[in-house]
Amino acid sequence: MEVLETRKKNKRRWRYASASSGRMAFGLLLPTFILVGFIVIYPLIAAVRLSFLNYKLTEPGEIHFIFVRNYLNMITDRIFWIAIKNTLLFTFCTVSIGFLLGLFMALVIKELQTKYRSLRALFLIPWVIAGVVIGYLFMYMLDVEIGILNYILKKMGIIESFLPWLMRADLAMAAIIVTHVWNQAPFFMIMLTAGLMAIPEEAREAAYLEGANRFQEFRFITIAYLTNVILISTLLMIIRNFNYFPIIYTMTGGGPGYATTTMVLHIFTTAFEKFNMGSASAIGTTWLFILICLSMLYTRMMKESF
Repeated sequence: MEVLETRKKNKRRWRYASASSGRMAFGLLLPTFILVGFIVIYPLIAAVRLSFLNYKLTEPGEIHFIFVRNYLNMITDRIFWIAIKNTLLFTFCTVSIGFLLGLFMALVIKELQTKYRSLRALFLIPWVIAGVVIGYLFMYMLDVEIGILNYILKKMGIIESFLPWLMRADLAMAAIIVTHVWNQAPFFMIMLTAGLMAIPEEAREAAYLEGANRFQEFRFITIAYLTNVILISTLLMIIRNFNYFPIIYTMTGGGPGYATTTMVLHIFTTAFEKFNMGSASAIGTTWLFILICLSMLYTRMMKESF
């Protein structure tokens, strides 16, 4: 009987301690929940609400509920579909090329002798420079009259005359993609370098003992161990590039025409140049839904890989 009573007392103490710990944890996290609510949740709810209103800053007295008219106007807007196409093209090219370049840099750095591996800090310089600065830097490098790129290409005989990189629709997108790849490749490099350092040498040695060549070892060992790092880093960059603004706005402003207009630029011009906050909120809400679906897809892939 005494043993049973002791067990009951221990259970009651454990429940009390668990409840106390839960209340303490909630109390400590409450300020964070309130801060996140003000910073994230409230603006999100306000944006969804605005998407159902006729809200134009030039017509302050005409604010009224119009249900889904903003969404219908968005779907029938030609610029909206151009912006989606440009965003998908920009994101796919920058993430895929940046990843491949970052992987190549990580593999090269790994093969360097230990005393030279500190050089990886130099490769991080493009990542830490502000996007606006990078945009102005490449804008001058690609200038049709004074740009150094045109000068080098002409001296090498690759082009006959200077090219207007940022004034031609077929060249402007390529220009901002190259610029952004230069900016984000170091991020992939540092992430993949950390992943490569975590691969046990025993796994590589076992592969070689089984008769695997260098390519097979890279495919079945290196890539297998890097799967989680690849998924996380590419997801972060996809979300970032879907919403990227500084370099594109600085270099082209979305032009020429709408050749480099992405979704975030379309939302910006709709809200702060056309002053139509209702339509901008509808576009932003739709874009948020697309990003959530993409994140859920990636999360599912990550769960399967884990």
